[in-house]
Amino acid sequence: MSEEKKSIFAVILDFLASLFGSGGGPEPMPGQEEPPGEAKEPVLHTGPSPAGGVGEGVSPSGGSGTGEGSEPESPGVEPGISEERGQAMLVGKGLWAYREQELDRAIQIAPQMGATHILYKVGQGTNYRPGMAQVAQKIKDAGLIPFAWAWLLLDDPQAEAQVVVQAFGDGFEGYIFDTEADQCRNRFDQAAQLGQFLSVAGIEPEKLYNCSFPNISHHRDLPYDQLNAFCKGGLMPMSYGSYFAPGNETPPEQQAQRVIDEWTYGHYEYWCARWGYRPPLYPILGPYHDEHGSVRMPPAEFQVWLDHLAAHGPSFFSVFTAAVINDDLLPLIKAVELGEAPEIVPSTGVQVMVVSPEAGYLNIRPGPSTAQPPVAQANHGEVLDALESAEMVKAKVGQPGRWLRVRTSGGIEGYTAAWYLKLHEVPAEEPAEEPVEKPEGPAWPEVWAKVEVVSSSVGYLNVRPAPSTSRPPVAQVDDGDVLDALEPAADVQSKVGQHGQWLHIRTPEGIEGYIAAWYTRLYEPVEVPPVGEVGPVSYLAVYSSAGLNVRPTPGTDQSPIWHVEDRTVLDALEDPQTVGAKVGKDQWIKVRTPSLREGFVNGVYVRARQVADTRQPVSDSALPAGECAWIFGIHAAGATTPADFRFLFQGKGKTGWVLFTEAIGDNPNHGGGGDFTTWSNAGYGVIVRLNNGYGTSGTLPVSNKYADFAGACARYAHNSSGCRIWIVGNEQNNPREHPGGEHNPKEHIRPEMYAHAFNLARQRIKAVDPNAIVVPGAVDPYFGLPWKSGETWRPLDYFKTMLAHIDDLDGICLHTYTHWLDVGLITAKTVFTNAPLEPNTPNEHYYDFQAYRSFAEAVPAKWRNRPIYLTESNHWMKLDREPQQGENVKNGWLNRDVGWVRAAYAEINRWNNTPYAQQIHCYLLYRWTGDEWAIEGLDQVQNDFKKALDNDYRWRR
Repeated sequence: MSEEKKSIFAVILDFLASLFGSGGGPEPMPGQEEPPGEAKEPVLHTGPSPAGGVGEGVSPSGGSGTGEGSEPESPGVEPGISEERGQAMLVGKGLWAYREQELDRAIQIAPQMGATHILYKVGQGTNYRPGMAQVAQKIKDAGLIPFAWAWLLLDDPQAEAQVVVQAFGDGFEGYIFDTEADQCRNRFDQAAQLGQFLSVAGIEPEKLYNCSFPNISHHRDLPYDQLNAFCKGGLMPMSYGSYFAPGNETPPEQQAQRVIDEWTYGHYEYWCARWGYRPPLYPILGPYHDEHGSVRMPPAEFQVWLDHLAAHGPSFFSVFTAAVINDDLLPLIKAVELGEAPEIVPSTGVQVMVVSPEAGYLNIRPGPSTAQPPVAQANHGEVLDALESAEMVKAKVGQPGRWLRVRTSGGIEGYTAAWYLKLHEVPAEEPAEEPVEKPEGPAWPEVWAKVEVVSSSVGYLNVRPAPSTSRPPVAQVDDGDVLDALEPAADVQSKVGQHGQWLHIRTPEGIEGYIAAWYTRLYEPVEVPPVGEVGPVSYLAVYSSAGLNVRPTPGTDQSPIWHVEDRTVLDALEDPQTVGAKVGKDQWIKVRTPSLREGFVNGVYVRARQVADTRQPVSDSALPAGECAWIFGIHAAGATTPADFRFLFQGKGKTGWVLFTEAIGDNPNHGGGGDFTTWSNAGYGVIVRLNNGYGTSGTLPVSNKYADFAGACARYAHNSSGCRIWIVGNEQNNPREHPGGEHNPKEHIRPEMYAHAFNLARQRIKAVDPNAIVVPGAVDPYFGLPWKSGETWRPLDYFKTMLAHIDDLDGICLHTYTHWLDVGLITAKTVFTNAPLEPNTPNEHYYDFQAYRSFAEAVPAKWRNRPIYLTESNHWMKLDREPQQGENVKNGWLNRDVGWVRAAYAEINRWNNTPYAQQIHCYLLYRWTGDEWAIEGLDQVQNDFKKALDNDYRWRR
């Protein structure tokens, strides 16, 4: 490249940096209903993990290798690039090198392994190594094709683009981005900017390649979607033996099957279906088991890996690296026969229409995610060209979480949220779907019910030939897929969402097998019936992944007063006979939300609930030890503190719940544990809350001790008996619970930090007891004051952010109170009046008991089949009226029987009996003994509780 062209390029890059440096593009206007996108899925990342089944809560991930691989060419295949079918495809075998002393060996052994390409490291991040023009020429002089590769950091996309330009200027014929560094995580905007810079520089995208982990689903925080958008050369997954550490007893056959068949090709096929395009795939093999390549595979073992790879017929593969490939492997690599370059499926000219009446437009983005700023907008009603096959378009339009590649009338291409699209017209020559042929022999099993896959963290779920992970999967189903359950309806209902249970199912393609039931929920169709066939509609379900605004009047003239999550069930406040005619249309419907906010929603974003809520009160005898059907209970104290209140239940014919709270510290080798069998064996539900400590010790330790605390939680659970429900921490949004306390905090527990600690603790507890129910600590529902750091967190925002960073959970823990002894405050919709909790806006926040509704309503749809445990409740102050300004008021219960306890239990029972409500399994009064709220000596409060026990208040299933 001439100096003149380089200077022009630098000017253009500076301009683009100013344009894209801060993310670029306008923010969506208020009311734009668009979800956060696939790139922001929670990512399961635990390091190399060969054990367990992908999709059943185990998340093997890459990272033990260095990420640089190479491959040879097989005899009889012309090396280089195939231009067939309009797509440049690599043909041959490659050999990676990254040290100067490796280059000579790479050139020496290339003919012995049939290599056609040398893939050489030219830089790292923004640093370009000197002398690379000589390296490229030396490779060419040996009759080989030089490719460049570099460790991608995305610290400075502009400078990293210049490295690519230099490499091509020095004579390299391809460039590979090694995309695995931790620095690249969540740098979606920077990756998109890199592509913009390269486009301006005139770099041919067909000569760019993305080197990825093979298990793509477990690395959704890496910008693979963005890299794929401009790396049109293809995808190079690192299919290394280092995923199985030295000494691992997994047989080579199973190792190769896991890494090559399940991950490299299985994840690729899955994501191609999600992406809507198929980047060429060129795997990289690493014939070693440790990070440094010192524990190498012998020929017999590596042959197994080569056989698995060859079965997929790649047109090109590579081996990493020249320094660690023993000579006895070279003839094995050379003998591998290559397949033909894969056929590229052309796009079909299908058109779609934008359906976004409330916002009036829809964003077009450079990748399938909201992580990048939009490149254009399409108006409501505008027709777009779909750049994917007709079958793919039909499968995606109207479906939450799906993205479609489109082109506007102005010629701008990009991706848009498919759930705001509908088919504009059916193409004249659309291929007919082939009917699924039923197998010969006995008739297919009867379909008793349908279930929906809930696996957002991984993105898919394995279908296995038997109810265990001992055998490889026969298929994979997508998060959100609807499957036929081949068991009696009663069995299905008892299994969905339950750990350790397996369901016999059939996929839409007719494949039968078993799936982990704890990643499913009962499917309830929400399709819109044809006009004229809609019956009375009393309940609606939100059908928008971004949630839905509730407005004070019909239309968008006034700002929203509230916002509800996807799949929230709304009570229609209009004539049920006429509501159905508005569903799915650009008309407004008056509704009430579960948190009792009333207003109007646009009918485009709701569907009628067609399936009645037929759940019945659960039978106590049907539950495992440590759980209870009745919701009554009391928060006790420590397991060793005398706190037996069971005499209150005498003569009532029922049991209830108890919660113990324990400070276990952060020593993972402690000897603590509890025996709770006297409670569980008597039919009581038992919950234990695990804290690092109390007060200035912090409910969690400082963050560098989170792993130790997780080990301590697992140790306590392992040493205990009679309990399977564990709560991790308490009111972590309140700085009184932070390490060091509110006045001198050593560290604040931000919601992302708490989620990280919880993920670790849940993983460790599940390792010792797979059937354990592990629940995040409740947030303080009223604490919104500034922290010492100056941060201010609205309680609901802390709650939502925390949940967004949690990989998975087994239940939800909530607290709720009134501020003084007033029965009316149980149902009163009192609200805070100070910022940032402004009334009549989406920031409105309840001040008393009704706060529990807002938190329950905010639970993401994927966890609405999980139990809610309401573990603390009382009236805070020893008053029966609002305190006067400056009045010195003590905390605690007033010893009066005025029906406050009965009203509280009646309210929770009212919630549980509301159609479609997520069930609250227990409501615990705070507390029996140990502080100013102790009720062990308050006979009138006890009488109120005993009167409440006369009611049959059970949760439903």
